[in-house]
Amino acid sequence: MPSCSVLSSRYFPGAIAVACALAPTDAAAHAPIPGLMGFYVGMLHPLSTPPQFLALFALGLMLGQQFPRDFLVCWIVFAICCFAGMLLGQTVGMQGTENAWLLAICLIAALLAALLPNGLFLPWLVLTGGAGLLVGVLSTPDPGHWRATLISLVGSFVGANLALLFSTGGVGWLTERFTQHWVRIGFRIIAAWIAAISFLMLALVVSGASDTKQISPSADAQSMILERPLMRPVARAIQAGRLPCGRSLACGPRRDKLRGA
Repeated sequence: MPSCSVLSSRYFPGAIAVACALAPTDAAAHAPIPGLMGFYVGMLHPLSTPPQFLALFALGLMLGQQFPRDFLVCWIVFAICCFAGMLLGQTVGMQGTENAWLLAICLIAALLAALLPNGLFLPWLVLTGGAGLLVGVLSTPDPGHWRATLISLVGSFVGANLALLFSTGGVGWLTERFTQHWVRIGFRIIAAWIAAISFLMLALVVSGASDTKQISPSADAQSMILERPLMRPVARAIQAGRLPCGRSLACGPRRDKLRGA
């Protein structure tokens, strides 16, 4: 029976060649198409931070061992949730807990890939949707012109979906190409390592967040707050000496710097 794999041995090398041709190189002084540098930056953004990279790789291991079963539905859910996350990031903004939630999804997906390689459709759907939502929120670029923001968001959307496609399709192609039993065992071992790494990173993120709540802002953090647009009147008042400088505002050297500015 002919294989029903989307990325069969006939098309997968060509798809890899197309992806490499689209990827930016260090030798390029500017984007191949003028004005699209933000697109390439956004395209690489899902792979530039460990939580997003690990989550996409864990999803690829989870879905790829049974590729292409149920992949199309999960991919559509991922794309829709990623788009919704980008809208949330632009309207509501990031809340600061997205990386922790994404690492938790990564941990669960890696555990499913290691312990239940045959897969469960409903957990697959929930995990891919949740990961897509969080990746979309984390892809929110810095404030700027709406055109540059849109180009960067489109690049992030394309990059995240391509990363999920190639990680899942790559695992599926390898398991189909090499039918030895040790290949699947190797993928399960890799998934177990990703689960361990994501668990350690999640513990560090959670412990770091709890420690941050107990520590008062430093002078650098206070100066960054005072330099925000809404806080400029307060900074001017400190410079003019009309506002007393208590312990909660910039004191000592920072106060002298503000007053001397």
